[in-house]
Amino acid sequence: MDEVAHPTRELAPPQRTGRAFAPRTLRTKLQLFAVALVLLPGLLVSLVAVLRARSALETAVGQQLGEVAHDMLDELSTAVVDERHTLRTWARQDVMHDLVIGDLDKRVTRFLRSLVDGGAPYVELSCVDLAGRVVASTDAAQIGRSVADDPGVRDALAGRESLAGPTPGPPATVDLTTPIPDPDGSGTVIGALRGRYSWTVALGLAARVRRTLLPHGITVDLAVFDAAGTMIGASWRDDVVPPPTALAAAIAAQLKPTRERGWTTRPRDGVLVGYDRADEARLGWLAIVLEPLSEAYRPVHEMQRRLILVLGAVLLVALGIAAYLAERMSRPLRALTHATHEIAHTGATPRPVQTASRDEIGALASSFNTMTAALHRAQEDLMTAAKFAFIGEVAAGVAHEVRTPLGILRSSAQMLGRALRSDPARASELAAMMIEEVDRLDRVVDGLLELARPHQPMMEATALDAVLGRALDFAAGQARDKAITLRRELAPALPAARCDPEQIYQVALNLLVNALQILPRGGTITVRTESAGADRVAFVVQDDGPGIAPELQERVFTPFFSGRTGGTGLGLALVQRVVQAHQGTVSLASAVGQGAAFRVELPRAETQP
Repeated sequence: MDEVAHPTRELAPPQRTGRAFAPRTLRTKLQLFAVALVLLPGLLVSLVAVLRARSALETAVGQQLGEVAHDMLDELSTAVVDERHTLRTWARQDVMHDLVIGDLDKRVTRFLRSLVDGGAPYVELSCVDLAGRVVASTDAAQIGRSVADDPGVRDALAGRESLAGPTPGPPATVDLTTPIPDPDGSGTVIGALRGRYSWTVALGLAARVRRTLLPHGITVDLAVFDAAGTMIGASWRDDVVPPPTALAAAIAAQLKPTRERGWTTRPRDGVLVGYDRADEARLGWLAIVLEPLSEAYRPVHEMQRRLILVLGAVLLVALGIAAYLAERMSRPLRALTHATHEIAHTGATPRPVQTASRDEIGALASSFNTMTAALHRAQEDLMTAAKFAFIGEVAAGVAHEVRTPLGILRSSAQMLGRALRSDPARASELAAMMIEEVDRLDRVVDGLLELARPHQPMMEATALDAVLGRALDFAAGQARDKAITLRRELAPALPAARCDPEQIYQVALNLLVNALQILPRGGTITVRTESAGADRVAFVVQDDGPGIAPELQERVFTPFFSGRTGGTGLGLALVQRVVQAHQGTVSLASAVGQGAAFRVELPRAETQP
């Protein structure tokens, strides 16, 4: 093992370099250019077309909804006016002369009942005499009651027709009252005919208006409000639950001062509203028609969908053309890139790049071939020089490490020869010294063999906390003997590393024992795991020892360099060799008097153990 002093302060790990985003290829750039060339003008033209179409459609649909509101009010008003005319005709019948005698023979009552039974849309028909008392009615319970306080009855007895309602129900009715003239032609009024016109029948007309729009793809909600802003009728779509009663009331409150037909858009509520006010001032009814914006804008949405399809088709064609051009332009560049990567990752000299182009790319390929040939020659010369340098360094180290034990063995052998005759105890001590030096030579030879012939790692997904836990458990006894604290900061949730667990165990144990041997009593060693980016994990062995001088830090991984008396100087060199075989890195951060931290980074496993 390599014994070197390490620091204890918290040191920042080496910064990893890399791009946050993959570089854009020529193919990607051309395709992005094609996308921009198609999308920007296409989207601009489509946006203008859609906005104009939406504005025109909104105006047309709004006006159409205003017409629907007008038609609905016209239907209701016409129905009321017709019923008022019908009521006036009934009031001029000869049978009404019986009111003078109080309808003693019930001819008027039977006449009124026959009208209702014949389909007249009235909840009740009744006749009132000049005293304001009901003398004939389809409802027997009403006969004999005084209705003189009814405003409509007072107007009718004064010779004026009256219209009121709808009245709250059920049943909701519109009260129509007309004078009953004297059948003898005297021009006097002998009573009043009051009819309670069924508002449900009238609302059926509004529902009919809504249903007539369905075959044309128009789905609307209809609502009618009186002059006070109270909803007096509505016809909702069947699929609307609950009905938008509150929304309709809020819209009616805003439109209360309105006197003309029109329309408005309420994007927040998602509806387009058409409205109209009844022509007859006495009615004061306001009709509103609500259509969902999704339905009103359906033609625009269909146009948007078609524009998107056309734009997508044009974009695909543009991308295809861009991909074809990019392929033709990038093929020789890919060959150059592949050759460059081959040199960078394998160190091997690739075959010459072939290109038929005579432009700048062809000139670049020719220059690259010339460069790789020169690089190959320089690489061979460098490897030869490196081999000789390494052999010289190892030879010098071996000579240095072996010379001293051999000298000691030679002197001890001479002294042993003399001591065997005169001092047996001294002879035994010399023999032990010789055995110790032989063991030292054996360790040097073993270290050299490990350094020269490392085992091929058996890669697998490995949890670093388990491997480091084993190493810490093994070193715990030696730590207790020296009163050294072992601090564990292991993260079980850290992704697994791709490594040989036994070799990494030896690396961790080597670093731990190395720290234990250099630390004084009472020191602290911290072992922690941490993430080192998207594709790597790391562990750190840190202590609070004396640290390493800056001028010695570059030599700690050199064979036969040791900061501890009796060390072989091969431990950290072996650690570096094993970590590099795992495609990882080992680094040192240290300062004199502030401890040292050895950081090992390993590739992250693709699958978890």
